[in-house]
Amino acid sequence: MPVRSPRSLILACATCTALLASGCGSDSTSKVAAPLPTIGLGSEFGATGEPGVISGAADVRAVGADDVDSVVMIGDSITVAARDELRTRFELMGMTSVVLESQNSKRMAVSTTENPSGVAVARFLVDVAEDDGDHSNELWVVALGTNDVNQYSSPDQLAAAVNEVLGAVPEESPLVWVDTYFESEPEAAGLVNSIVRDRIERRGNAVIAPWSLFAPADGVMTADGIHPTESGNDVFAFVVADTVQAFLDR
Repeated sequence: MPVRSPRSLILACATCTALLASGCGSDSTSKVAAPLPTIGLGSEFGATGEPGVISGAADVRAVGADDVDSVVMIGDSITVAARDELRTRFELMGMTSVVLESQNSKRMAVSTTENPSGVAVARFLVDVAEDDGDHSNELWVVALGTNDVNQYSSPDQLAAAVNEVLGAVPEESPLVWVDTYFESEPEAAGLVNSIVRDRIERRGNAVIAPWSLFAPADGVMTADGIHPTESGNDVFAFVVADTVQAFLDR
């Protein structure tokens, strides 16, 4: 199977930074032998429950998991704040290329002049990549939805935005979508999450990273109930990385 060169992701990200001004970053590293710590259910962050809830995929393994050596993540301000922790954990997992494309207030499918949507970013990264069109060695992570809470007049409009994001992600790439936590808007956030879960199931080869399960724990969120504290940034990175690790069965 052709393997996409990490260089193609690095070039794509560099171009993305210049043209989209979206804070893109990438690294190329060799595999690291050190084991990746896990947050684990029943730890101080989270709650006791069924084994495997952290991954959202207790019995699911990504198609082509053994060939995945790169990760592309698109997110909003929560990802921005956790960039260092996320990069460290992806590198510990042995990813040879890490692209983190995040910007405050980023939305799923609505762009502004200085803040392209997740859909626009995903399409751009795919279009400028120097490869043979095969993205099966990439795992994509989408951490969007918070800025889309209560922004649509109907569930159908929200579902259409989710569908746009899924349509922009390479269909051959395994996908992890980080769910949404919005303390003051639980019903609206729940609607986002339910639609995302439904569309993820329809897509296949995709799982949910359950940020909403761990965000309510003491000390994780700031007073606004949306953004993590400094220690909460590490919890967010744990949730994302543990889900990826479980999905790839590593």
